[in-house]
Amino acid sequence: MPRHPLSAALLGAVLSIGAVNAEAGAFNFSGDLRNNTDRINIAFDVPGGGEVKLWTDSWNNGQNFDPISVLWRQSGADYVRVQEVDDDHTIAAGQGFYDTGMAFGLLAAGHYLYTVGASFVEPFARGNLLSEGYAQDGTTPIPIALWDQPSYDINANDQKGSLYSIHLSGVQGAAIAAVPEPTSVAMMLAGLAIMGGIARRRSGVNHPSEVAV
Repeated sequence: MPRHPLSAALLGAVLSIGAVNAEAGAFNFSGDLRNNTDRINIAFDVPGGGEVKLWTDSWNNGQNFDPISVLWRQSGADYVRVQEVDDDHTIAAGQGFYDTGMAFGLLAAGHYLYTVGASFVEPFARGNLLSEGYAQDGTTPIPIALWDQPSYDINANDQKGSLYSIHLSGVQGAAIAAVPEPTSVAMMLAGLAIMGGIARRRSGVNHPSEVAV
């Protein structure tokens, strides 16, 4: 994939995030996923090993799209895949059958990225590195309302809603990194590097530039 400099728009969006919270705790994000190729990217820190939960509660019996999620951990200039989950409604109350979620009794300290998108094909991520991209990269975007998801029920005409609702607990400095327009991986990695530096300065937590998963 060609490398592109960080755009002024993305740089401005990253630097304008003023709500980076230095306290570990719970964060909630909601909005609309316009196309089947869009992704929500939430960057956060884990200051020390502890319990972390990440989940969606927006499937709503098929009213909205079927989500899939990937957790990445920063390693040098890239991110390494920690886990990918399509369906897990056991993480928190309020989840629907096709919602996604992850729970870690002990998640190592580091800088992370939680990515949520519409379940397209498994595996969602092309490889173990974020720079390798996602399965739907390069495909023509289709509005969620017009797309028949793989788990779509033709008799119910379901999963046409674009709403997402994402929750994180036990994390620090969580903030949207890029949503929902897909950008080149190079641009996103550059933006995340800036965002990670901002979060670490505000939290007073120093992370090594290279970590192992």
